[in-house]
Amino acid sequence: MKTKVILSLCLLVVISTSCFAWTITKDLEKEVQVKRDAMKQSPTDPNAIFDLAISYAYTNHIEEGLALLKKVEQTNPDYKKNAYKLFIPQVNNDPGNWKIRFRLAFAYYFAGKKTEAIRELKNVLISDPNNVWAYGYLALIYGEMDQIDKAMQAAQAGIKIDSLVAALHLLLSQGYYKKGDSWNGFLEVATALRLKAQGY
Repeated sequence: MKTKVILSLCLLVVISTSCFAWTITKDLEKEVQVKRDAMKQSPTDPNAIFDLAISYAYTNHIEEGLALLKKVEQTNPDYKKNAYKLFIPQVNNDPGNWKIRFRLAFAYYFAGKKTEAIRELKNVLISDPNNVWAYGYLALIYGEMDQIDKAMQAAQAGIKIDSLVAALHLLLSQGYYKKGDSWNGFLEVATALRLKAQGY
């Protein structure tokens, strides 16, 4: 009986269509297309591949972005060790540009420098306080560092800005599961499934 109730609740959450998922802006769509065209012209250039991967990272193309990061490593295994050095001067020249800081954050993360990546994601939030993707990647990195409370706080902060981002609910669910709260973990997964079912 208990299993049937849980399955019924899950089904109800998944089929609910009471809200609309996050949508990409026209400016970001244009940016992604420009980056795609650049990569088509230079398909083995790690800079072009990395650039598109990071644009994907903050435009809800997370799986595609991860696949491109793997391609960067295949194309040039040494790229991840030094990529952040390319973005430090750019950030210094334009410190308020959150997109450049996002790239620097990912370059640090790509190089295994998680503390520096966290710092730059926080700097992204200074320039763009409502950037849900910065909160999402903060949650991801804190989770990888086993700082579960901070990971959950970052995910919750992002959800407070936009509760329709499925990735944030998935990240929050992981925090609940790691804390032994399987019910709230389940509810967050169900919310993410509902958003995915709506086309997110």
